[in-house]
Amino acid sequence: MPEENVTATRIKRNTACTSCRDAKVRCNPSSDPIQPCQRCAKLSLECVVDKTHKRVSRKSKLDELVQEIQSIKQSVGDRSTPVAQPSFVVPAPFKEPVLPRLGMPSPNLSGPTISLNGNPPTVSATQTPATTFVVDTNVEPSLPRALDNQPFSGEDIDYYFQKWVLSRLHGVATDMYRYFEHFHPYMPIVRYRDPNKIYDQGSVLFWTIIMIACRRYARTPSTLSFLMGAVRRELFSVISMLPLSIHSINALILVGTWVFPDVRFLNDPTSIFSGVIMNAALLLGIHSGKGSNPEYSIGMFQNNFSDEEAHYTWAGYCITSQRMAEYRGLPPLGSSFNQTVQNVIDGNTPFHVPGSFRVLLECQKFANRVSKTMAACLDETRGVSSHVVRHLEEEFDHIRGLICSERADDLDRWNAILVQLEIQTYYLIPLPGYNPESLKRHVIRAYTTARTVVSVALELERSHSFLRHMPHFYFRSLLTAFCIIYKVLRSSYMDFLIHKESEQAALDVMSACRRSVVQDRDLPDRLGNLLESINNYAQLTRWQEEPISSFSQRLGASIHFDCLNRWKSEMDSYTVRPKSQPPPVEGGETPAAILLQDPLANIDWSFMDDFDWNIEPTLLAPGPGIAPGIAP
Repeated sequence: MPEENVTATRIKRNTACTSCRDAKVRCNPSSDPIQPCQRCAKLSLECVVDKTHKRVSRKSKLDELVQEIQSIKQSVGDRSTPVAQPSFVVPAPFKEPVLPRLGMPSPNLSGPTISLNGNPPTVSATQTPATTFVVDTNVEPSLPRALDNQPFSGEDIDYYFQKWVLSRLHGVATDMYRYFEHFHPYMPIVRYRDPNKIYDQGSVLFWTIIMIACRRYARTPSTLSFLMGAVRRELFSVISMLPLSIHSINALILVGTWVFPDVRFLNDPTSIFSGVIMNAALLLGIHSGKGSNPEYSIGMFQNNFSDEEAHYTWAGYCITSQRMAEYRGLPPLGSSFNQTVQNVIDGNTPFHVPGSFRVLLECQKFANRVSKTMAACLDETRGVSSHVVRHLEEEFDHIRGLICSERADDLDRWNAILVQLEIQTYYLIPLPGYNPESLKRHVIRAYTTARTVVSVALELERSHSFLRHMPHFYFRSLLTAFCIIYKVLRSSYMDFLIHKESEQAALDVMSACRRSVVQDRDLPDRLGNLLESINNYAQLTRWQEEPISSFSQRLGASIHFDCLNRWKSEMDSYTVRPKSQPPPVEGGETPAAILLQDPLANIDWSFMDDFDWNIEPTLLAPGPGIAPGIAP
């Protein structure tokens, strides 16, 4: 009898519902045939079982796109004279648009290159960090806008956004892109492409997008400077009024991703914006991942956004908040990697999420755990046990094996390497009474990882122009790599390393800073001058010390403050050195080529104001009979 009862209640269905089949996930049907399956019930989706349903593949969608383009070409071909028709390229994404859970192998499909010249579509070999978008040849032209009496024509707006428009001259589709091609893939939180619609929903987001595009593609030299001042005023005006809309929140996230080029080292407004975003998002219920949530639509707080917008916005906030806390050396109190974030990572959403964005989110989720663990350790002691660091390394190695599968691209691998470097940085903050031999092994491993970070960044620049468009938090990671390389360069560990390779790694970081410059006197430019001076100074001296950090309470950023503070202290020692006392030089003799270089020549001394380092200019002037750059 028990067996008969079990057989009678068994679910006799071997076909997944259409929603689960489209998402390529397992369908767990309910014991009641009338009730939806577990996934559809959780996501409030329509659960329909149809054995004849066929999942629409990416290839079929592209075929339809090709046919649509061909029909447009044929419809205008009879009315136009033969001309050299431009072609546009659908950028090849790092991964196929529909992805299963991270780490599961699947075919690595490259994005096609679609041309209007009638040739069959070909597969592009160039990998570009891009996301999906919809081609709409019927979209209306962008309307002209004005900001603070500064006009922007519709053509200018189309230029800064990415729009697929019909050429009025030849009647063919042309590609006019800036933001959505080069910047959007790194932080794809804006879910609309139509400039008119974005402006109607939130003008501050509209102007923020144009400002970010002008970082590299401004049509006039003064446009970026104008937009920086205007957008900054708009943002600080917006955050003073509640409630903030989801579009204003997205604008703050984008500014936290690509900060104003004129920010200083310590007065980055991202920390202020991060706190505002957290409170505004929680009040609107964005963290729940549900749009039009009646529990959060009360009074003036109305959330009329979609589930997709809520997921993307909350994920973008968690990423920027974690990165800000890391490079500012603060405990990650704001980030909340909750179930909404986990659903995005696992692909348990009814909408598509780019694979590179999911990998970045997975990496930052683990980095958040690392920061919280280290903050707890450093609250009790002045250092971190190497066993704790090694344990976190081993845990991330397992996750990294899933992330960096055969489907992963260079950007995914670089994101994983950055987390590894972030973990290994804590080897330079050891507990008192550490083992010198053990410390040497761990620090050299961190040094090797730092060199890898720099080399991969330069490779991404050569293949994708990565440094020209990368988010600001990636630039801060390069600074971490340089500080580790510099501390090893000036330590006793160089007896076991190849000095030329270490010097080349330091030069590579400075090269990366130069290529990241957006405008004169911006943070990469000023920091590049400072790093160049530090590197020149390191060639003049050699210390027999271990590369550990005297700072510890600033978490992973401790190495930044320690590196700059030590360099400043050593510069002070030269300002009071007697004229007859030569600087300490390895081998007792200074090469003439090095002495002729002035390690202080290109420094923007206002950079030191962030640390209250007021160095008298007269003390830095070279004295008579002393090599340039060495003050008496």
